[in-house]
Amino acid sequence: MDGQEEFLKEFGDFYGYPNAPKSIDEIRSTEFKRLEDTVYLDHAGATLYSELQMEAIFKDLTTTVYGNPHSQSDSSSATSDIVREARRQVLDYCNASQKDYKCIFTSGATAALKLIGENFPWSCKSTFMYTMENHNSVLGLREYALNQGAAAFAVDINEAVDQDGASRSSLTSCKVLQHPVQIRNEAKILEGELTGDAYNLFAFPSECNFSGMRFSLDLVNNVKQNAEKILEGSPYSKGHWMVLIDAAKGFATQPPDLSLYPADFVVISFYKLFGYPTGLGALIIRNGAAKLLKKTYFSGGTVAASIADIDFVRRREGVEEQFEDGTISFLNIASIRHGFKIFNTLTTSAMCWHTMSLTKFLKRKLLALRHENGESVCTLYGNCPLKVSRHDCGSIVSFNLKRPDGSWFGHREVEKLASLYGIQLRTGCFCNPGACAKYLGLSHSDLLSNLEAGHVCWDDNDVINGKPTGAVRVSFGYMSTYEDAKKFIDFIRSSFISMPSEFEKRYLLRSKSIPCPTEGFEDRLPSSACHLKSITIYPIKSCAGFSLNSWPLSNTGLQYDREWLLKSLTGEILTQKKVPEMFLIKTFINLNQQILSVESPYCKSKLQIKLDSDSYLPGKEEFYLQNQRYEVQCYENEINQWFSDAVGQPCTLVRCCQSEYCFSLNKNRSMGMCRDVNSKVNFANEAQFLLISEESVSDLNNRLCSKTQKLSCGAPPNVNPMRFRPNLVISGGEPYAEDGWRNLRIGNTYFSSLGGCNRCQMINFYQQTGQVKKTNEPLATLASYRRVKGKILFGILLRYDPGNKARLDTNSWLKVGDEVHSNSE
Repeated sequence: MDGQEEFLKEFGDFYGYPNAPKSIDEIRSTEFKRLEDTVYLDHAGATLYSELQMEAIFKDLTTTVYGNPHSQSDSSSATSDIVREARRQVLDYCNASQKDYKCIFTSGATAALKLIGENFPWSCKSTFMYTMENHNSVLGLREYALNQGAAAFAVDINEAVDQDGASRSSLTSCKVLQHPVQIRNEAKILEGELTGDAYNLFAFPSECNFSGMRFSLDLVNNVKQNAEKILEGSPYSKGHWMVLIDAAKGFATQPPDLSLYPADFVVISFYKLFGYPTGLGALIIRNGAAKLLKKTYFSGGTVAASIADIDFVRRREGVEEQFEDGTISFLNIASIRHGFKIFNTLTTSAMCWHTMSLTKFLKRKLLALRHENGESVCTLYGNCPLKVSRHDCGSIVSFNLKRPDGSWFGHREVEKLASLYGIQLRTGCFCNPGACAKYLGLSHSDLLSNLEAGHVCWDDNDVINGKPTGAVRVSFGYMSTYEDAKKFIDFIRSSFISMPSEFEKRYLLRSKSIPCPTEGFEDRLPSSACHLKSITIYPIKSCAGFSLNSWPLSNTGLQYDREWLLKSLTGEILTQKKVPEMFLIKTFINLNQQILSVESPYCKSKLQIKLDSDSYLPGKEEFYLQNQRYEVQCYENEINQWFSDAVGQPCTLVRCCQSEYCFSLNKNRSMGMCRDVNSKVNFANEAQFLLISEESVSDLNNRLCSKTQKLSCGAPPNVNPMRFRPNLVISGGEPYAEDGWRNLRIGNTYFSSLGGCNRCQMINFYQQTGQVKKTNEPLATLASYRRVKGKILFGILLRYDPGNKARLDTNSWLKVGDEVHSNSE
């Protein structure tokens, strides 16, 4: 029995919409054709819109005249009718009576939460209670509460679970563990003075966007009716309790039934339901709760009358009219009915069972993975049962991966490698710091020390002091398939279970060894089997370089190498990763004429800049890049305009005139893992020189050829050494011999190796017929055999040896043909 047959044997009754007009295979082939080469697994971040859905929306918008609903014209009245129907659809989806609830449209779930926080009747007697598993947008409500003197605290909800994995719903089965109380204005009220006339707020997600765990909706009635019992008589339990459900994640497949669980507030975002529209959400509010909100601001559409020159305003009486400031996003609102049409066809229950099937399948497969030594590969987060049940777990699988020795693979490493395989997922803490700290076991001191070490959201610091700082998250949508889950499992197996390559073993051994002393190493260099094949200078960072047979050296490397860069008007450094057109900008420096020449297919004339330029603007500027402080010269508008035309966006050219390293977070200075801080560097990312071996490139091309033949996918790509943007290309010797070099001499100049160069997506860009294109090669192939601790290494970084008697001076030159002598001790 193959894998899919085994999957269908267990989940065939739940997977693929067996009772719907279209099967999952038909849905994918007709409505999601753009996913042919992509495995999309970030539906918790943003799900995907159907192509048929968008066709219906486009037809609607191009055949109907929608006017501003704040008018009385026929087109405006038609719009008002559409908006009214959209409100009804939202309320019907969560079984909310239009007599008891109203639907207020906002710009998203976050805006809905902000509306609650700004207008809730906080007082110094109020309490804001929230589960640890909450999005930052919910935690932000704490600021409103604390600023009004209210108390705030987080809680852990522990629900008893039956043998079949289902949560019990009784009050006695729910245990609430209270975290420390936070109060800013303690002088206003003493703990013993808390009374029962205050309004309190309890917030929880219907589904945790970190772990996928679903909270029992019985919390709504339990908190509203029995808060004192749940909080075991805490003085902060007194008062009128109101309940907020963050349904941004859980609303699509299991919306709360508000006829059974009458929450006061429910917030949603529509792009998380059916992909489009973005920038539209809703606050579903109980009428009684709406009356308690104290709104200060008024705007167009929210007033019945106002007088400009005296203090008079009469607000509209309708709940929606009171809180929807200005003109609502009526075209987006008109679009949501096409999303609901899809949901009504498939049914919420079927979508829930479908995504549950994939979630359970993936979790079981991940937990079954073992390294060769028997150690488990995957650690899952969340206490969801693995039995078939749609009530306790959502469509999320959150985890981290371990090496055979028990150390962690970084989550960013997983994400970067996944992208090379066409797999889109998300990593980090997902804006849910409480769940992240809870499941990863991060203490307050861990979190603060990570921050002091430079770690912030969305950066590459994925493992600090041996602990993960985030997780990998896979999430399924109603259009996800068994094939998506299978491809992801295959990716994990091939990338994280195979034994370390010989290269990785050698490299790690070398990085742990005692550095070779540099004094007198020139006397130990063996005879040469290599020579310098080419020299390339890249005057402007990320633009094309030029090659010559000889070139002078300076105290920053090759003279003029990466001495210029382009900045956007906001100060962002422009690189090929974001502006591929920079690849087409050709450069050349004439040393005799002291002129930098620049050409672009997007500019009619060649630009010539004098090296001792009189085109500088007066004065110098300062900025920081990768912990380096730079003093730069800026150029006049004519030069900046030329480069703006070349890259298609406003930018400025700057030239480095002085740099100084400020500090390094990497205190152990492990080989090949950090920027060169002991020598002067212009705008190069890591070091003064990058060296590539022709023999190593040839071996890579052989591997690419074998891979192409194995997959029968056309002509193999042939990678030129210049794809790696090297300064120095050598010829001769064995492939990857440079990995073991400690020191080397090229001609009469001595260098020290800093280790391997960590490669990124930039080497996947190439030029064809005057256009910049991108594939997943050669980085994907390199990742299969050149990966060390999350780095994909190819080529080595060099600096001249500052401790050697043959110290570099301004009269030193490198010449093509120079012999290369290396020391591998």
